Amino acid sequence: MTPGQDTRRDGGGGYSLAPVLAALGAYGGTVWTARSWASCPLGNDASNHVGLWMTTAVVWLCLTLLLLLLQYALRRLPFPGGQWLGLLTGALALTLLYRLGMDWPHHPPGGDCMEGYPLFPFTGTTGPGGAP
Repeated sequence: MTPGQDTRRDGGGGYSLAPVLAALGAYGGTVWTARSWASCPLGNDASNHVGLWMTTAVVWLCLTLLLLLLQYALRRLPFPGGQWLGLLTGALALTLLYRLGMDWPHHPPGGDCMEGYPLFPFTGTTGPGGAP
């Protein structure tokens, strides 16, 4: 090392930001899903959201891996606004994608919602099949 050479790595604390943002995204998306499906009496939400909360751990792992890859890419390619802004934008986009994959309840005319949210995003519903 030559005198005056800076030994710090650009990135602000290594890779610890990705799991934290993934945890916030998984929790926020799960709470948003549970609140959206609160009006449906049947499906996975009938038993205290057990299926949804178990899914949260898998979603957190997936979000963490994707955000770690994004963070690694942002270290290699400079991003205007800094690495943390790119990572935050990625976390928000992945959280929104998770929530969109969990769908919204369908309330048929003159009847109650009969479907449950998917056990995992984008996999269809697991309710009793009452909605057309």
